[in-house]
Amino acid sequence: MNTQTPQAETRVRRAALLQAAFSAIRDRPETATRDELNLALRAEFRVLLPIVQTQMEAITPRTRDWYARDMAIHAANEELARGLSPSPLAAYLTLAELGRRLHVLDVLAGGGS
Repeated sequence: MNTQTPQAETRVRRAALLQAAFSAIRDRPETATRDELNLALRAEFRVLLPIVQTQMEAITPRTRDWYARDMAIHAANEELARGLSPSPLAAYLTLAELGRRLHVLDVLAGGGS
């Protein structure tokens, strides 16, 4: 029986994804695992980007908080536009960068630290 709230489950799942992304260069996951991680990270972006966008629209433009969200959204969209390279090392670097961008969005959305 799972006693965690959905929000707690989401935080735990997201933390595990971030850990896997940040350790991809060291762990060098196989192609299938690498592709699954890539898809899972991108799915989390689809959850967090609208939240951060909504926050940005509610904040006074050109303030520090507004710019932080604007930069995070822009950087996330740039990273999402890139595909996963067939080169393993480049793919691991991309996963780590996706993790970094996701972490920033998560913190701005209020889910991480």
